Amino acid sequence: MKAAAMIGSRAPARPGRGLRILQVTATSVGGAWFYDQVTGLARLGHSVLAVLPGAGPLHDRLRAAGIPVEIISFQGKRLSQLPRVTAAELRLLRLVRAFRPDVIHAHLLKAVMSCRLATLGYPSALRVSQLPGTVHLHSPLLRWLDCSTLSRDDVVIGSCQAIADRYRAMGARTVAVSYYGCDVRGIDPQVSGTGFRREFGLADGTPTVGMIAHMYATRMRAYRGTGVKGHEVFLDAVPLILRRVPDARLFVVGDELAGDGGYRRALEDRGAALGVAGNLRFIGHRTDITSVLAGLDVVVNPSMEESACYAMVEALLMERGVVASNVGGLPDTVQHGETGLLVPPGDPAALAAAVTELLADPGRRREMGRLGRARCLRQFDIAVTVAKLETLYRQALHELPRTRADAQPGHG
Repeated sequence: MKAAAMIGSRAPARPGRGLRILQVTATSVGGAWFYDQVTGLARLGHSVLAVLPGAGPLHDRLRAAGIPVEIISFQGKRLSQLPRVTAAELRLLRLVRAFRPDVIHAHLLKAVMSCRLATLGYPSALRVSQLPGTVHLHSPLLRWLDCSTLSRDDVVIGSCQAIADRYRAMGARTVAVSYYGCDVRGIDPQVSGTGFRREFGLADGTPTVGMIAHMYATRMRAYRGTGVKGHEVFLDAVPLILRRVPDARLFVVGDELAGDGGYRRALEDRGAALGVAGNLRFIGHRTDITSVLAGLDVVVNPSMEESACYAMVEALLMERGVVASNVGGLPDTVQHGETGLLVPPGDPAALAAAVTELLADPGRRREMGRLGRARCLRQFDIAVTVAKLETLYRQALHELPRTRADAQPGHG
């Protein structure tokens, strides 16, 4: 199905009629959360057109699922890229006018900024921005850009309660919470971890701990020494874990999404300097993530900034023991003492203590995992989250004339 087949005139949105939805994201790799939301909306009978900044795995998955995709290279931050970015912005505006969407839904800051600008030339669509994180707010320039254009949004969706609260405090007109769901029934906790353990020569009883996350290098002052995802925190916790559980084996799962591999090498060097290389493995991206999770006793997320977190959801669906930082949306996913343990961010000692606590009590972590799976089945089912998103669209469209009138200067 080609994108051109979906472009043309439209009638005003009516209750019950399929909507025309333009979904725009600023990534062309990873993005399982975007794929699940787009395909879920399409299954509900909506006409969905996806816009990506480049070709890649996400483009291929969407096309294979029958979703039309447009490539518009709106990313760029150097002055020399300004002509290309300007041309991309004009192309996005032309696409919006041709597609005539009821809803323009942008994800990630660069896509959000591009859509806020493009919709100046097409005011009739509902303008929705969904923010999966707030890392950019630590940059004075990016924070200023976000705040100064925030009034362009009709609805800001936080992908967890903490993000929604942050944007409400920043003055967003209408704020909602909508989790990025997934195919929760497709994750089977009965999958065996034997294959993963045999791959690394581990006996069934060897304690295993893993961190599953993309690696993001950053120069932001707020993350010096910790990283955005907390890889450095995890590495610093490894010697403390091994002091209490000497036979434990620890894994860093994931790699850089962009870059030359320098950040991963720096992390590997840090592990070697800590003297834990014999018990620690960096195993890169894995496509068999369910098998990896099945082979781990405890999964950690020591992130400094996070939304509800796919990796934690998947770990709980696999009924693993989990330890996470008490930041952002992680408390939405992990209920301390019930479905896992929460620790202060940036605290290797607290992380190590929580991990060893769960390693020492298999019965407790199994019970936490069981409760965590039950909660995630309810909270993160893509069918449920997309149905709630559809309801949000329709309600916001119905109220759009009033909310925009209320937002006019001098109203009331």
